[in-house]
Amino acid sequence: MSKAGRESRQYISINELLIRANELREYINILQAQIGNYSTQLSELQLSLNTIENMPEEGGEALVTLDRLSTVYLPVTIKDNWKENIVVNIGLNYYIRSSKEKAEEIIRNRIGIVRKIIEGLRREYQAALTEYNALQQIIATIYARMQEQQSMKK
Repeated sequence: MSKAGRESRQYISINELLIRANELREYINILQAQIGNYSTQLSELQLSLNTIENMPEEGGEALVTLDRLSTVYLPVTIKDNWKENIVVNIGLNYYIRSSKEKAEEIIRNRIGIVRKIIEGLRREYQAALTEYNALQQIIATIYARMQEQQSMKK
């Protein structure tokens, strides 16, 4: 049988398996946190888009919350030409003044980008979780065999 046809085997210690499992657990926790952060961003962007889309065409009086918990509201007057004077964050804390249509486009683009990031993070999360679960099964099998061997020696 040729060398190319032979199976290549690598041997690693139980400690190396445990280290890898701990690294994966930490990585999974980081991915979960990132997915949560981006999901929050996505919700905020969707809320912004829905708010702009559902604003009345003409100006008027309104109450604007000053925090995410809706603890304090500030009365404001929205001018009739508000659709041409929207200030939008375009990233890295840079803002532009734009029309309603352009602001909606910018927000939709950011929503698409955040969704792609979340999808990528979820794929990474699933791959890491699959590897972690496989390692956990291997480690459990090794420990079961070790206990079995110790009980046979008694």
